[in-house]
Amino acid sequence: MTTHPGPADTGPAAFLRRRTGLIIPLLLLVTGVVLGAGTLTMEVPANVASPGPRMFPTVVAVACLVFAVLLGVDVLRRPEPERVAAPADPGAAQTADDTASTGTASADTPSADTAPTVSALSGGATAGDTDGAVRTRSNHRALAGLVGTIAAFIALLVPLGWLLSGALLFWGVARALGSRRPVFDLFLSIAISSTVQLAFSAGLGLNLPPGILAGVL
Repeated sequence: MTTHPGPADTGPAAFLRRRTGLIIPLLLLVTGVVLGAGTLTMEVPANVASPGPRMFPTVVAVACLVFAVLLGVDVLRRPEPERVAAPADPGAAQTADDTASTGTASADTPSADTAPTVSALSGGATAGDTDGAVRTRSNHRALAGLVGTIAAFIALLVPLGWLLSGALLFWGVARALGSRRPVFDLFLSIAISSTVQLAFSAGLGLNLPPGILAGVL
């Protein structure tokens, strides 16, 4: 794993560049505020039994705010390293596997080509380096998959209903995060979506959008 130094750590742009993790606590903060405002303005019938429909969103809103503060403080106190990891080279990994299988390289004496990689993986510093830590690159493909899945869930929630759109949400998130078991993920997503449906209907007395399954659920 080769690395290259990032831009000089000066100015607001560099400050934010090493603290890109702030986007997560920011999203949690916005979610908590919006959810809390919606909970406070929720119209609850007088005959609803305790704890009522406000309990669950209140717990989620408070948890979002607490985790947003904790994560934000942690990111500000411990910024990401300045050096950025170079893109992975699949060809290099294949060459290493071929070399190991043919026995052309000794495991006890790494070659000149592999020595820097071994040093980087072990945390050692190479010539001119004072810190072995590197900043990992963002996985834009996974991020695009997550955003696309959430957008599809929002668009399909009303026409399809929670059970199907929720299952699609969980399945899409699992795929975007690297799962390669689509059939297993599909059954697990349906199980999770059904559990949430039962929790809202039986536990909180709230009916999630039935969609095309209206009359069946």
